[in-house]
Amino acid sequence: MEQRPAKPEFQAILLAGGAGSRMSPLQEKVAKCLLPVGNRPLISYQLDMLEKAGLKECLVVTTKHISQQVSLYFEKYEGKMRCSVHVVADHTGTAEALRHIAERIVTDFIVVSADVITDVKLLVMADTHRSHDALVTFMLTESSQQGVDEKKKPAATYKPECNFIGLEDRTSRVLLYTPKAYVKEMFRVSKRLLQRHSSMRVHSRMEDSHIYIFSHNVIKIIMEEKNLSSLQNEVLPLLVKMQFDDSKDSKEKKKQFTQIAALEMSSVPPKTNNLVSCMAYLPEGGQFCMRVNTVAAFKYANREIGSLSDSDGKVLISQRGPFADQAVRSKKDKSARPPFNVGKDCIVGISGVQIGNKSTLKKSVIGNYCKIGAKCRISNCVLMDHVTIEDQVTLTDTVVCSNAHIQKNSSLDNCEVGSNFTVEAKTKSKKEKFSNESILA
Repeated sequence: MEQRPAKPEFQAILLAGGAGSRMSPLQEKVAKCLLPVGNRPLISYQLDMLEKAGLKECLVVTTKHISQQVSLYFEKYEGKMRCSVHVVADHTGTAEALRHIAERIVTDFIVVSADVITDVKLLVMADTHRSHDALVTFMLTESSQQGVDEKKKPAATYKPECNFIGLEDRTSRVLLYTPKAYVKEMFRVSKRLLQRHSSMRVHSRMEDSHIYIFSHNVIKIIMEEKNLSSLQNEVLPLLVKMQFDDSKDSKEKKKQFTQIAALEMSSVPPKTNNLVSCMAYLPEGGQFCMRVNTVAAFKYANREIGSLSDSDGKVLISQRGPFADQAVRSKKDKSARPPFNVGKDCIVGISGVQIGNKSTLKKSVIGNYCKIGAKCRISNCVLMDHVTIEDQVTLTDTVVCSNAHIQKNSSLDNCEVGSNFTVEAKTKSKKEKFSNESILA
């Protein structure tokens, strides 16, 4: 008799279809999940995390308009996991995306957004999920501005992705989950919930990190509830409410779960509100988690990535490039100093980079085949591949996309330059977006 292969404990699902609407003009030519962070594609960080957790297979869901780029990336992917790319229509919601691949989901599954970088060990998070036999376990982190100065930036233009979340102090069980977008005037908590869970603490500045572990039963719910579109704003609130819903319809749904059936056969009747559990995983102090989903977050990630390590303590960027390495050597040996200055906190591409005399680079990421002229000053910047910077250009806190050209004697501060765009000589700009589609102040 032929033996069937063992079913994996968890399947990995990577959601790589984000349009990056808040990252203009960076995503005009490159899919958001493939944008470079420390000269590595953003998606490579999630793939490494999933591999380190021992996962063997990954279902990658992307959207039609970027599917060619994503498919090409995985044609060249040399990792340990078997990855298959599944294409859904543009603007498909995260829950809808799971509905599209439901037949491929055969066990509990881990869902990760392709814009997350973290040193959290998924296996530790999975232990929390297992130990509580949870319907869902999702990671929450304290709200961080990721490079955004709230004092300088009007509140109307930056809103952290935080919701009202009630956690049981001792266990971090999720007792309440209300999206802020659904609260018009006043946030209310039911008296019954407060009486039953007096130790509940409500948080309003915790961010959903978009890393979820779901019981396989959840995909059944998503298939039945055809109106569900968003995991964060619709599925999570539904699952949290289901813990306490004693209606006949909800009880019937709960009976579908193996855990419920087993407990009902027990001689000791359980408490209804403990039959289904939704859990939060809170990273320990010192661990980091960032989402690269805005221009400010992209700049922040590139600025910090060189000093960060993965869950095993291995540095995320092991190769800073020949010029950055030379900067370390020349500090010890003055005779080895080149005719330009590249700070040791820079990350420089390993191929085809040229830097002119008397130029200074600090805290910046420089892509491959970039040409930087003489007497340039570049600080806190990201230059993608094939960028040309002419002589005597000053760039501060600026992103320059691939194949862009900055002509001589220009000065840009806190700007974004789109792919293939040419900034004319002697341009002086601050907080401006340059694009071949439009120029936005």
